Amino acid sequence: MSSEEINQIEQNGSTALHVAAFRGHEKIVELLLEKGASYTILNKYKNTAYNEAANGRIKRLIQYYRYAARFIGNASEWIITTNVSKFQVKPSIQMLEAYGKDGDFDQLITYIIEHYLEKDLQDNNNIINIKQYFEQAIHEKDPVHLLKAYTANNDFYLKLNFHLAQLDYESLTDQKNLSYAYYIGLVSFHPKLETLSYIGTSYRGMIIKNDNLQQYKIGKQILIKTLLSTSKHINIASQFCKTNKKSNDQLNVICVYEICNCKSALNIEDISEFPDDQEVLILPYSRFEIIDIQYTRSDTSRIEIKLKQCE
Repeated sequence: MSSEEINQIEQNGSTALHVAAFRGHEKIVELLLEKGASYTILNKYKNTAYNEAANGRIKRLIQYYRYAARFIGNASEWIITTNVSKFQVKPSIQMLEAYGKDGDFDQLITYIIEHYLEKDLQDNNNIINIKQYFEQAIHEKDPVHLLKAYTANNDFYLKLNFHLAQLDYESLTDQKNLSYAYYIGLVSFHPKLETLSYIGTSYRGMIIKNDNLQQYKIGKQILIKTLLSTSKHINIASQFCKTNKKSNDQLNVICVYEICNCKSALNIEDISEFPDDQEVLILPYSRFEIIDIQYTRSDTSRIEIKLKQCE
């Protein structure tokens, strides 16, 4: 059964996940989530499956998958920067900064709507809801709504980060990628978002293959490719690692990010639909150095990697 079939809104106005959650069928909810059921789709009553869950157990199950989607990543969100100097990345960052401070704010967002949302995301179940955030940003001339679109209970952030992970930093400002560049530039450098700047520690989970662990050595530097959702609370990031089934070829990793530059991360806790997540958004093309790697004593399949932002 395809994900499109699983997520289809039936004649009753709800998806299969809505129905199973509402009726309290915990095992069916878990099976649907494992098969790719979306917990962000709104039914005809404008509710998600989480909103209609019959009990706390089902709500926690859906929340677990939401944490896994938002706060757990893989190696595709990093570049090991052996052959990439900060001087090579600098022109792209300068261009992003120019977009962020561009006076034609409305035009940049309109471009994103027309060339990304209405083209690449036109089949997204939540496209109307997503577009409303961008239109509100134009109406109020406030980029905070661009961040609200990212934090909202829809899969915009998943789609965006999937596309960002495919890009090389050299091609970010190519004509075909301008929608991504405008969005990153606006959320990273718009003056109105400076009040959200964050310096401190945050946490994110990661799943890597055993064979890839040797790439991550103390002293290695990495470049962030995507918008990285992290949390000020380690329990948010570690929850998935506690319950994730062990695999012979996979390791559960807790990444501890020490953020030193106020222009590299945003504290979006107060604008998020889920303030308890205590979310900190690390911005693309931030550079970190691995300063420590430790195995958890009680679980050799779990590793903690500490990273400090480079100057």
